[in-house]
Amino acid sequence: MNILVFSVKRVGTVKEHEYSGHLHIHSSFSDGNASVEEIARHAASSGLTFIGITDHNTLEGLKKGLEGWHNGVLVFFGTEINVEKNHYIAFNIREKIPPDDENPQRVIDAVNARGGFGYLAHPVEKGNPFFLKGRFFAWDKWDVSGFTGLEIWNFGSLWRAAYNSKIRVLFWYFYDIYRAARFPDPEGLAIWDSLLQERPVVAFAGSDAHSFQGRLGPFKLSFFPYGFLFRTLNTHILLEEELSRDLPGAREQIFSSLRKGRFFIGSDYLHSTRGFRFSALNKDDDEVSMGQEIAYSPATVLRIVSPSPRGLIRVIKNGRVVYESREQILAFKVLKPGTFRVEVCWRPFLGRPLPWIFSNPIYVRY
Repeated sequence: MNILVFSVKRVGTVKEHEYSGHLHIHSSFSDGNASVEEIARHAASSGLTFIGITDHNTLEGLKKGLEGWHNGVLVFFGTEINVEKNHYIAFNIREKIPPDDENPQRVIDAVNARGGFGYLAHPVEKGNPFFLKGRFFAWDKWDVSGFTGLEIWNFGSLWRAAYNSKIRVLFWYFYDIYRAARFPDPEGLAIWDSLLQERPVVAFAGSDAHSFQGRLGPFKLSFFPYGFLFRTLNTHILLEEELSRDLPGAREQIFSSLRKGRFFIGSDYLHSTRGFRFSALNKDDDEVSMGQEIAYSPATVLRIVSPSPRGLIRVIKNGRVVYESREQILAFKVLKPGTFRVEVCWRPFLGRPLPWIFSNPIYVRY
């Protein structure tokens, strides 16, 4: 029998401190439409603890000494490198890396050489003649190595690809602003699962926030404002100790979590995802969390806690759904080693379940 359900006390003992933040944000230092201080105020009003600003091919905010706590929110800087394609989001670097669209391996190597790490940004983005004159910024160099992970859910990319008429864009923007980004691109998920068969790969999500300015007749509007986007695809990191108030210490804690995959993706627009947990433990009471490995034993169990009874838990092993449950607390007995991750869908009262939470993997090894 593969499924065992225990009480919370029996199934897990790891103590983790959860902090929510938002990644992949653009400010007025590149093509965003707000200052760092303004963006931080929006993040604070949205209840976030940290934000990662990733302006295009610049670290101007870092140079101007803006890294630190603003309105109770930790602001740190990365950068989105490259211009026309193969965009790479890099963190933990202190100097600008020259773009190289045709050879992104050079970019990845340069980031790594400086102690940084990074993710492939919107790697499966699709074009739409209605937006940006059909320009899009996908990846076409899949022989690269040395990257930490990839972006599996990008709010802006999904919206730009969804509608090809002004009437449809305006209708859905005002009727159901979230609709176009409800489902991450399955091609991106398939690529992630394929890469996971070769090595650990971290997944993250972002809004690609710009807060675009536009006009509707005589009215000037801000489309997809920061305050709205900061309530959508958020990053929930899990720390063994409380987040430091010391800037270098806090930055190291967050970067370590982002590098290792000690976090989950939560669509907080549907319902708060705070409280999701995914861990693995064995008979010796050894327990690990997302982004970590555990040695397989016949007693190895995966522990999953959904933040709401309206969740639909899916256990995924080596890219394939192996179990599905509406239980809020689930213990899944591992029969063989593999790479395990979890998706939780939100079950609305009407309509089909919607993607809600994506964990990073746990690696069960011999």
